[in-house]
Amino acid sequence: MTIKEQIKAELDKAQAIAAAADAAKRDLNPDEIQRVEGHLRTVKVLQGQLAESESPNARALADFLAGGRPPANEGSASKSPVGSKAAMAAAWAKDAAEAVQKAMGRGADGSKALVSGTVDVPSIVGHVAEIVGRPVSVLDLIKKPSSPARGDGNAFSYLRQTARTNNATAVPDGGAKPTSVYSFTDVESKFSVYAALSESLPLRYLSDFNGLVDILKSQLAAGVLEAIEADILAGPGTGDRFTGVLNTSGIQTQAAVTGDILTTLSNARYKALTAFQTPTAWVLNPADAQKLELLRESGTTGAFMFRNGLADAEKFLGDYPIVQTVLMPAGTALLGDWDQVELLVREGNHIDVDTAGTLFTTNSFVARAEGRFGLKVGRPLAFVRVTLPA
Repeated sequence: MTIKEQIKAELDKAQAIAAAADAAKRDLNPDEIQRVEGHLRTVKVLQGQLAESESPNARALADFLAGGRPPANEGSASKSPVGSKAAMAAAWAKDAAEAVQKAMGRGADGSKALVSGTVDVPSIVGHVAEIVGRPVSVLDLIKKPSSPARGDGNAFSYLRQTARTNNATAVPDGGAKPTSVYSFTDVESKFSVYAALSESLPLRYLSDFNGLVDILKSQLAAGVLEAIEADILAGPGTGDRFTGVLNTSGIQTQAAVTGDILTTLSNARYKALTAFQTPTAWVLNPADAQKLELLRESGTTGAFMFRNGLADAEKFLGDYPIVQTVLMPAGTALLGDWDQVELLVREGNHIDVDTAGTLFTTNSFVARAEGRFGLKVGRPLAFVRVTLPA
């Protein structure tokens, strides 16, 4: 086995551990973390043996070890052990923990000057812009907020395109110019608070930087990001939840072709192109992505149709990346131009720390992270909701 093959094998083992936890919708347990770190330590040693070659794969691997991105892997579309949401949560957690520690100051015992209070921290979704490379979550696809949205109150409005009929043509001298139809409507919406509350935790964690980062990342950041992503896709628009893309009036739909997932998805792609839309990505539930990946040329024993898995499937389906998330309802796919979706930040995140009441007697605290966000879907016609065959 070559060094490159050894590296791939070690990364595949680490990815399998992370994928199992992701499929179960839970964080890695201590034993799994130790095993993943062991595989990555082995990769680092192997990477050192390739560093002198300065090959593209060696550089990609060095980038992965430094920043949590996957190396180029024969066109593989699999998710890295540290996906973009995890990296985003970790980056935000580090900044938030530093803000909390700064607010704490130093008491007589060297810590705990902050007992109960509110600490302003960077927006959790603002770290999306720092994730580069292949998109592995819906948050990677949409427009990123660069600064808090301006305005007063909790309401905002924006223009949404509802129709497009292009009648442009050549016109002779003196001829009447054709009128094209580009219809828009005002959409009234409001900002929503997305929040997560930690369980009761020992107060000493506030002075333990690494412990605090882990708490913020696993208890708060991951929950807020997951809730936002879920509602971007399929929010019902009730209460304070977003109206997600799947429930937005005006998106196109594609019915299932019985027993033929490829024709169904291809029909959706050409429906978008026929409407002069330019898709940027597919979103599928992992269970549906696996069905696509395991298609065979004939029966149940023929050769796999896509020899390189989803990488080949993507090429067949327009060369748009396939983003997998358990937050997409199984049996439904979504194709669209994700540049038409924008997440607004009305208020940056803040962390509330409470040590009052019974928490004081047990030397404990609870923390809450929250922010206020809005969602824009500027051109529903740019999306096709696909019902997949059973």
